[in-house]
Amino acid sequence: MHNLWIPVVAILLVGGLIFGGQWMADNDRNDQIAARIAERLDAQDDVEIERLLEVNKGYGLCGDAVRADRPALPFYYNTVTEQLALGADAPAYRENCGRHAR
Repeated sequence: MHNLWIPVVAILLVGGLIFGGQWMADNDRNDQIAARIAERLDAQDDVEIERLLEVNKGYGLCGDAVRADRPALPFYYNTVTEQLALGADAPAYRENCGRHAR
């Protein structure tokens, strides 16, 4: 019976490392996007990412940038070229996020 626990613990450990690493990578990516949006807006307050949706087979992200006491600002971010489009009127946002409009 003791021999059964070793593979079970190993599988759980590897699974935790894989999914934990993915979670941390996603958080880092979201923080980088929020920092780029804040830089573009010359925002002194924090920008938070909400309603993030992967588009274009995961190569693009649509979402809302939220700042304190301001309306949400829709954005599109291309994860390959790191292109950032702010606002629902931006051509890149309309092309990639328009059909996924909320």
